[in-house]
Formats: sequence, C-alpha cells, structure tokens
Amino acid sequence: MPKMVQILLTKQLTVNLGRDDQGEAKTVVLQAGLQEVEQDVAEHWFVKAHAQEVSAGDTHSHGLQVALDAANAAIESLTAQTAAADGKIAELEKSGKIKDKEIADLKVQLTKAQQTAAADGKAK
Repeated sequence: MPKMVQILLTKQLTVNLGRDDQGEAKTVVLQAGLQEVEQDVAEHWFVKAHAQEVSAGDTHSHGLQVALDAANAAIESLTAQTAAADGKIAELEKSGKIKDKEIADLKVQLTKAQQTAAADGKAK
C-alpha cells in the first residue's frame, strides 16, 4: 500500500500522471482543501506548484470539519426521526381521542340499559 500524505490545495486540480500499462491516460482530480493522497501524487511537479505546506493547524481544522460534518449528518438523521415520531404521536393521540369517545358512548349506553333493566325489574 503506497504511503499517504496530506496536501493543501486552494483550488481543484486535474493532474495528468502519464499513462498506465495499457496506454490509457492516468489522471487524478483533486478537490480544493486538505487532501490525503499517495506520495507519488503529492511529489508530482504540478501538484507541488499548486499545493501549500500543511501545518498542524490545517490538520486539526480538517479533523474538526470531519467531526462537524458527522455531527450535522447525525442531526439531520435525528431530525427526520423526530418528524416521524411526531407524526406517529399525532396519529396515536387522534386514535386515543376516538377510542375515548367510543368508551364514553358505551358508558352512556350501559347506564341507559341498566336503568331500563332496573325499571323493568321494579315494574314486575
């Protein structure tokens, strides 16, 4: 496995690394910012001409950015879960209100039936 090194680019680069064994052009597109690339890519003259020296602060900032991106992804996921849970809660509350009304109606019917039965029992 080739050694990986970090480089800092101010803009996106497309680097031509020559040709592979089949004669196909080998190109690498490097995005702006802190990148981890193979050492032979970092030592390419074109990359050296456009790359800046990587400081400990850049590495730390990159690590913080990665952590921030992960936290933002987690927030998005939790927000979606919260929205789904809110929908389910609303659905269950609506269902509960319907059931409460049915129970109240049944209690009224039961009371009427008991009163009718009691009245029939006294009439005999």
